[in-house]
Amino acid sequence: MDPVGHALLAGLLQALSLFWESLYGLIFGFLVSAIVQVVLTPAAMHRYLGPNLRGIICGTGFGIISSACSYGAAAAARGFYQKGGDVRSVFAFLIASTNMNLAILILFWSLLGWRFAFAEFFGGIIIIAVVATGFTLLFGSRALERLQGEHSAAAAPQRATLITECPMCGMEGEERYATAFCGTTYWCCGPKHRADLERDPAHHLAEAHAERHPSVLGWKALARPATWAAIAETALNDVRMLRSELILGYVIAGYAAALIPPEWLSRALHLVGAIPAIGYVLLLLVGLLIAVVTFVCSMGNVPVARFLANASIPLGANTTFIYGDLLIPPLVAIYRKSFPERVTWTFVGLFVVGAMLAGALMESLIGGAFGGPAMGSMTLNERFTLISNLIGIAAVALIATVVGKGRASAATG
Repeated sequence: MDPVGHALLAGLLQALSLFWESLYGLIFGFLVSAIVQVVLTPAAMHRYLGPNLRGIICGTGFGIISSACSYGAAAAARGFYQKGGDVRSVFAFLIASTNMNLAILILFWSLLGWRFAFAEFFGGIIIIAVVATGFTLLFGSRALERLQGEHSAAAAPQRATLITECPMCGMEGEERYATAFCGTTYWCCGPKHRADLERDPAHHLAEAHAERHPSVLGWKALARPATWAAIAETALNDVRMLRSELILGYVIAGYAAALIPPEWLSRALHLVGAIPAIGYVLLLLVGLLIAVVTFVCSMGNVPVARFLANASIPLGANTTFIYGDLLIPPLVAIYRKSFPERVTWTFVGLFVVGAMLAGALMESLIGGAFGGPAMGSMTLNERFTLISNLIGIAAVALIATVVGKGRASAATG
């Protein structure tokens, strides 16, 4: 085979390998997103992922126990936001699901040692704090809620409706104050009700939306095949909407991994780190940029991080490289479809600051601690991926079976 043909085949095989490594994350990410969109009311999402510390903690906790795939996490985050979750809590979920997830922490501990697992987890907390604080200072809760309502209405104009009754009392009055939530515009009457709504808009509008939209099912509806049919349809629609970004991401990541020699990464980082005075800051930034240009996400960056650790790259730069999987262009394209433009680019900027700060602090705290990188067998990663993918495929098969039986029963009944 000629060199060009060999390169094309190598890139394709690497892309398929990366897809296999993250398949379970994609499956569960899109399923979580679909379940949220079908089952949870905006009021429930406001309770779980509201504009407060509790919401951020819940978002972080959901991320820790959920998918470790960046694409799957982005799909789930999109569902949370569309259903009324506060953007700070949603981004806390997104960051935690890729940097603080239990599965990826176990892999990093096994393959690279406790320092990398420690840096991943506590560095993720630092990034979440920077992003949440930054959004609060730059926008404030009311502006974020207004942007969310406008985005929901623009994203689903066919479902946008106008409710002329006041969400506070159900009456119509002469004074009208209009505000949007989840594709519905509400008018309130009277100065007192307007003041109450301005003081806590998300709570009142979420409750009003839930009352106006009884088709939102609730957790008990998961026992019905019709609910799973709606979940399957929602998940498929999300996949169709994001498939271009997904395909592009895997193809570019595959060819980057196959054609760019890892030694180049090591040499580039060592040269940057040797620059006087500003070398280390640039090293942190280049760690992020390498993640962006290589298009490798989540589990796929474990072997690269392992190589960089063997090449004596400082822990701080290596961890910023690991954090950078949330900034690869296909994911940014997904963010732009999922969030308002201003919110997307603010998140990107705050994430860069948070990741560099986290890398520097982790390097300062444990960079020179005892115990170098522990190079365990990559067989552990392969076994974990195989078992997780089989579970994910079995879940899809089970849902398809339930949906099929439900439709058959409906047809015969």
